[in-house]
Amino acid sequence: MPYYAYEGRDQKGKLVRGQIFALTQQNLVSELQRAGIIVLSVKAASAIGQHKQKKHKNIKNRDLVLFAKELAVLIENGIPMIDALDVILKQMPSEKLARAVSAIKKDLENGLTLHGSLAKMPNIFGDLWTYLVEAGEVSSQMPFVLKHIQFFLESREEIRKKTINAMIYPVILLIATVFALFIFSFKIIPMFKDIYISLGSGKNLPFLTQGVLSVSGFIKNEILLIVSVIAIAAFFIKQFITTSSGRRAYEKFLFSAPVIGGLCTALVVEKFSTTIQVLLKSGIPVIRALEMAANTTGNHLFSEKIEEAKAKVMAGLSLGDALQHTGLFPPIAISFVMVAEKTGNYAGMFEEVAKYHKDIIETTIIRVMALIEPLMLVLMSIVIGIIVIAMFMPIFRLANLG
Repeated sequence: MPYYAYEGRDQKGKLVRGQIFALTQQNLVSELQRAGIIVLSVKAASAIGQHKQKKHKNIKNRDLVLFAKELAVLIENGIPMIDALDVILKQMPSEKLARAVSAIKKDLENGLTLHGSLAKMPNIFGDLWTYLVEAGEVSSQMPFVLKHIQFFLESREEIRKKTINAMIYPVILLIATVFALFIFSFKIIPMFKDIYISLGSGKNLPFLTQGVLSVSGFIKNEILLIVSVIAIAAFFIKQFITTSSGRRAYEKFLFSAPVIGGLCTALVVEKFSTTIQVLLKSGIPVIRALEMAANTTGNHLFSEKIEEAKAKVMAGLSLGDALQHTGLFPPIAISFVMVAEKTGNYAGMFEEVAKYHKDIIETTIIRVMALIEPLMLVLMSIVIGIIVIAMFMPIFRLANLG
């Protein structure tokens, strides 16, 4: 299959570039236009393609995006599923994903459904793939479903990159602060302590100075114990979170935490809304769509709340009221759903809910990161300032006595 490099602008006017397999150049142009991209140029990219297809062992998010995109294009153009997988396998850069796709191809040849095969590899594909692909098989809208999986993965990758970029400066500040504390604890503070002892004032130091010297001595003498305690605590916390009760407690803490709780809620609601609108557009009934979408969020607390909402809907309560009782959806999202109950356009309204929460996610990340930077600077200044003041207080006292 030919490999093309394209360049265009999205609906916001942002320049986008990429490389992709397509049956023909015209098919690629049509595909990009349907995705809302104004195509500026398309050209064959054999050399570029070889560079981009450099083999690697693990699975990157980009590999899954390309897999969904290429499979959608091939199926949409009438290529049978098994043949499409065979074509993709020849060009797949990820060795691990190639093995997974090869196993999927074998399962299909043995009569298993695609979603059934994906369900056997939850660590690679997850519930999102399984349930949406199942909807695509039921509704015969596999290309439509795969494109939405692709767009969702791209959206999540974009959020991840923005978060990482915003965290670079705060992390550098944190590392610098920790490094400075170690330098003070292992070098500078012990030097001052020796000076005070030589001057005979080691027992008559100010309270702040004594406290800093004690903390420094503890860090210097018990560093292995400190590291061991932190490592053991992290291990047991991680093990606790893997249990059902631990996971529920962890999720409750995240949802109730200031700022972070709102962000976590928005992430889960956005993923749920994106999934359910695709399921509804694929012809899945509302009750079944609620169940399937809830399982794709990866959040047990949210899934339980949606299960409760589903039971209330089955008992005769309206969907808007049932979701409102979960306490997870903001008033504007409930309003969208209540409008959908009158118009019958549930898929369109959930799409609006997803867009609304995506904006909240991006805005919250920007605000949180903008807040963290000055807080880190203030914290760093306070800690180092306390240490410096504590070390020079005895010297100032001696100078005043002199």
